[in-house]
Amino acid sequence: MNFNEQPTEIAAANSPIMYQFYDGNYGQPKFYYEVKIYAWQGTNTIPGTPIATIERYPDQYGNGRGWIDAHKIAEQYINSDSFDASTAQPTIGGGAAWVAVKVQGKYEDGSGNPLTTTQITSNVVLATAGFTYTSEGFNANLSGPVLTTKSKFEIPLGVSSYYVWYEADDVTGITIGSTTYTPSAVTQSNNKVQGVDLVDLYDTEGATGDTTVTFTTSGDDVVYTIERPCENRYGHILVHFINKFGVYDSYVFNALHKTQVEFTGETYEKPQYAQEDLTRAWTYGVQQTTPFLKQSKEKYTLNTNWIPEGDNDVMQEMFMSDNILIDDDYLKSARVTSTSFQRKTRTNDKLIQYTIELEVNHGLVNKIVR
Repeated sequence: MNFNEQPTEIAAANSPIMYQFYDGNYGQPKFYYEVKIYAWQGTNTIPGTPIATIERYPDQYGNGRGWIDAHKIAEQYINSDSFDASTAQPTIGGGAAWVAVKVQGKYEDGSGNPLTTTQITSNVVLATAGFTYTSEGFNANLSGPVLTTKSKFEIPLGVSSYYVWYEADDVTGITIGSTTYTPSAVTQSNNKVQGVDLVDLYDTEGATGDTTVTFTTSGDDVVYTIERPCENRYGHILVHFINKFGVYDSYVFNALHKTQVEFTGETYEKPQYAQEDLTRAWTYGVQQTTPFLKQSKEKYTLNTNWIPEGDNDVMQEMFMSDNILIDDDYLKSARVTSTSFQRKTRTNDKLIQYTIELEVNHGLVNKIVR
């Protein structure tokens, strides 16, 4: 018995996490595959009890193979509120969980006695709140070691923080100039992926102007250019969005931006005799039409500066992101309300600029939700 397909690197819990398996005994009487699915946080040791045990019958169109998709179970053990912006070296925390499966074939002999085949165990992989594209096929590789699709980091002057994430069991140091931040030792799911605030590292080094940051790995080092343009006269808005790797990537909208508040509500006609003092009330007007269920929503319209064509993938990920944090006085959870993304190129559009509309995920007025 063996696996024909299984994830080998970081798995995306917002896309299928596929396992396909095969046992040569699939033609035996009453044969089925018993699949045990495990999802957990902590060390990478598989727990004694599975989250679910599922029976799968051989696929007659797949030469007796069986398969299971574990992403719906994995995503229940991953949350999106684990981002800690109070530290220069955050960890992924509850934003990741381990996933594994065990499979065994079961059937009966000619006398109806139960028989089993050798149980096999899959790779233990880390699952995050990321996604993969259909064109990439099943279990597309999400390994970094740096978990971003950016080719460089543009951080305007005045930006307070800018986070980049990496696989901490591969990256041994992040360096600007002579200053190096060292990752914490990887011991559990909550720190296998770690982040670094490049603004903090840049300031600690005392760097000025454009520079480079190096992610030292056990193999080839990864080097990015850091550009520090002046802040646009309109100011900037910093956002952190869950990218395809399932981490909060930072992006700065260094151009014109607007905020607006939309209001909705109902009214009813209150009887005039309900006033405490009709004579007195009439002198300043009776509130006969009375509002209630008044709701407020805060919205942002953000524009990029002129950006390189290489940022198209980054913008597309932001449009598809499940959660965005707007760093404006405090972190505001938001979502994209724009309904289309028109991919631009230098050939067709010469200069590339995007506009994105976001809506904050809570009302402007604080109300208790029961």
